Amino acid sequence: MQLQYEELQVQQNPRKTELCDLLDYDRIIISTSGGKDSLAAVLYLLDLGIPRERLLLWHQCIDGRSNPFMDWPVTESYCQAMSTALDIPIEWQWRENGVYGEMMRTDEVSKSICYEISGKTITLPTIRGIPSTRRKFPAKSADLKKRWCSAYLKIDVFRRVLNNHPDYKEGQFLVITGERREESLARSRYLETEIHPCNNRRRQVHWWRNVIDWEEEEIWAIIEKHRIQPHPAYMLGWNRTSCFGCIFQTPDLWAMMREIAPERFNLLAKIEQELNFTIDNKRILKEMADAGKSRIPKNMETSKWVRKALEGTFNQKEFFVDKWELPTGAFKGVEGGSY
Repeated sequence: MQLQYEELQVQQNPRKTELCDLLDYDRIIISTSGGKDSLAAVLYLLDLGIPRERLLLWHQCIDGRSNPFMDWPVTESYCQAMSTALDIPIEWQWRENGVYGEMMRTDEVSKSICYEISGKTITLPTIRGIPSTRRKFPAKSADLKKRWCSAYLKIDVFRRVLNNHPDYKEGQFLVITGERREESLARSRYLETEIHPCNNRRRQVHWWRNVIDWEEEEIWAIIEKHRIQPHPAYMLGWNRTSCFGCIFQTPDLWAMMREIAPERFNLLAKIEQELNFTIDNKRILKEMADAGKSRIPKNMETSKWVRKALEGTFNQKEFFVDKWELPTGAFKGVEGGSY
């Protein structure tokens, strides 16, 4: 089967690479957050006719295996439902103690990274780090050294697992991520195809951002085509599912969080005081929420989605729907999510 992808032709650039025929890869790994863009990236591969047995979902658990702190309680359940419903296996990776542990780090190295193989947890200790103190929230910046949440909880976790996973020591692999140029100025400069940092002499690893030039309308169109229920956060009016307590949230989203999960909101506000370091660089969380307006619809359907989002339960039977509806959070702009 020869797949056509003329749109992937690239200019002369040492960081870019032309993809192999998609069926030549031993495995295609899709990094999925449970959000609309990584979901569309998976659906696009299925529409291209890629056999499911070639595909694998990887999800980085932002809060580790601890209680939800920054992420939506339902996200991992939603990702598992996606895996089961689409018949594509999923593997989990995380940094011990998650974002809270990294944020509160005091004169120590970052925690170990963990991943699962057949139900067994493998631990990758941090052995080269220099003890240091963080004790601050990630900064609102495109610089990953300052916006450390993405670097330490997603990118580094993915990289170290791929570098150490016994199934990927040799072979030819493709990594898929769902960034889109429409989302931010920083992402508008991303390459569509390139050599992945995990590439080495024994293991060829290419990187394809397969929906990078898609507009949001195209993202929702493919999800509607497959009649898939979007993540509950979208149904409540969130335009991104990066984190429930994402540092980039607008005042309206902070007001909405305070309304439906006051205990989570108050915990973040309390930590601001404890660290003497605010999430926003100008206002404390209470001032941010006070400046916003909750736009969560007041109806029985919304109450159902609040329960789903906060109780953390979502199963494969709910993943496909007969009557698809555009979620409230669609087309609300790119504010409120990560760069």
